[in-house]
Amino acid sequence: MATDLIHDRGRGPEILGTRITVYNLLSDFLDPTATEASICKIYDLTPEQVAAARAYILNHPDTVLAEHLRIDARMSAGNPQEVIEQAKQTHAGFMNFKEWLVQRQRAAAQEVSAESTSESGSKGSNGFPTFREWVAERESRSVKGS
Repeated sequence: MATDLIHDRGRGPEILGTRITVYNLLSDFLDPTATEASICKIYDLTPEQVAAARAYILNHPDTVLAEHLRIDARMSAGNPQEVIEQAKQTHAGFMNFKEWLVQRQRAAAQEVSAESTSESGSKGSNGFPTFREWVAERESRSVKGS
């Protein structure tokens, strides 16, 4: 029987070997323009798996449609206010972090700029020359060696 390819692990009736529930496919089954081939391609399923999901829905229409309506109602209600507030706080924290990074990069750039405008014999942090100093020193060696 085709419905042997359907099992329930607690998330609702799923296609065996996937996490795709019959509720995922219900809107495609109700769409008159959707073909079995297109459903197979979209969800990466075999025709047998799609047929099993269709058979399950046809054999359990009241249960499937009631659950589908409950899922639709929950989705249309949107997120609870606590979740929306937490998302806003998280976004604000992320934006603060981004601003901190920009300020840190500006400070580092100013530090490098200040070091490169100081004495020509100065070295960058940790006693290493800056890239510009290294290039200038290398060019002066090649001119002297010619």
